[in-house]
Amino acid sequence: MFKKLRNKLLITNIIIIAALLFASFSVIFAMTYSNVRNGINSQLERGLQMVRGPEADKPDKAEGHRDKPPMINNTPDKRRNFEPAFSLRTDENGNILTLYSIFSIESEFYKDIISDVIDKYTEGVKPSGTVRELNNEIWEYRAEKTPEGYSIAFLEISSERAFLRNLIIALLLVMIAALTAALLISLNIANRSIKPIEESYNKQKQFVADASHELKTPLTTINTNVDVLLSRDDTDAEERKWLGYVKDETERMTKLTNDLLYLARLDHSENSVIMSRVSFSEAVESVILTMEAVAFEKDINLAYSVEPGVYVMSSAEQLKQLVIILLDNAIKYTPRGGSIDIKLSAQAVLTVKNTGEGISAEDCEQIFERFYRSDKSRARGSGGYGLGLAIAKSIAESAKGTITASSKLGEYTKFTVKLPQAK
Repeated sequence: MFKKLRNKLLITNIIIIAALLFASFSVIFAMTYSNVRNGINSQLERGLQMVRGPEADKPDKAEGHRDKPPMINNTPDKRRNFEPAFSLRTDENGNILTLYSIFSIESEFYKDIISDVIDKYTEGVKPSGTVRELNNEIWEYRAEKTPEGYSIAFLEISSERAFLRNLIIALLLVMIAALTAALLISLNIANRSIKPIEESYNKQKQFVADASHELKTPLTTINTNVDVLLSRDDTDAEERKWLGYVKDETERMTKLTNDLLYLARLDHSENSVIMSRVSFSEAVESVILTMEAVAFEKDINLAYSVEPGVYVMSSAEQLKQLVIILLDNAIKYTPRGGSIDIKLSAQAVLTVKNTGEGISAEDCEQIFERFYRSDKSRARGSGGYGLGLAIAKSIAESAKGTITASSKLGEYTKFTVKLPQAK
């Protein structure tokens, strides 16, 4: 139980930390990406302005360098000071009219990259995007339609792409390292925090088990002595009445101590109980046979449908105890003339449904807690202390299954047990 609680706390803590880190890193990346994009857009816009302005009609400054060897890998530093890689103006056919470039690049490169941009522009693609040319470098462009043809600005953005990619990797590594550190720290804190609670809980369980065991002997002695007194012929009616009250209360206390001892045994054997392949079908049928007479005495219609050959991994004794608790609970709270319907499906799902007052939705969520009763005033009348369903839940969970309750006030109450089938 405490391991499950610790794991839930750890998972919740890690999810919260991961969400905060992801949100923080997303903001950092978004701001960085925005700054990079603004820088790229600013450089491309500056390049377009260079071919839009009066200087656009001046002779080509880079014309005399077209035949020089490519210098794409020797980009001058001034390109990073908001200078475009190169910008140009062309006619409708892509012939260069004006060119501004910080590179000495062969003319074939300009022709190829201009052709790609014009093709994309004429195909209805946005007047901006990326192309790959010359050593597979990534170039971003922005194009405008002019009366003569096109104005285009180019910027090589491989370094920007690499920077953003490295930023993502760095943020992911930092997140993984932070989550690992958070997990280790949270695990240490959770173990230290839960340890005293677990020790206190174990001491409480041990006390309940010891007290129940110690109470069992005197209760048996009292019950035996009362039986002896009731069997005597010289005991008058008044004395028999008081002795009957003592016997009833003794039997109630005996049942309580037996339930507490059973719960204590379940708690202590949670990790050591030996599970075997047992027939769920036979367990249900055997309990129904023993309880049919009780239902008949209360004028309750008992209907059942049990799928044969259903096997689960559990303890045969505990499995029968689970069915007894559910059927006994149904008989207690079914009025005379009511009905109980029991079904066991081939998927190892047991349902016990009875007509009656029903249980509120709030009580359905708490009814499996120890000593919880939806109607405290009925505890004495029904002879219970609210431990039966707690025992049923412990048995179901020890078999890796679940038990749930559903109800409609004034109509019915249904308990559903789902156990994993034995392979």
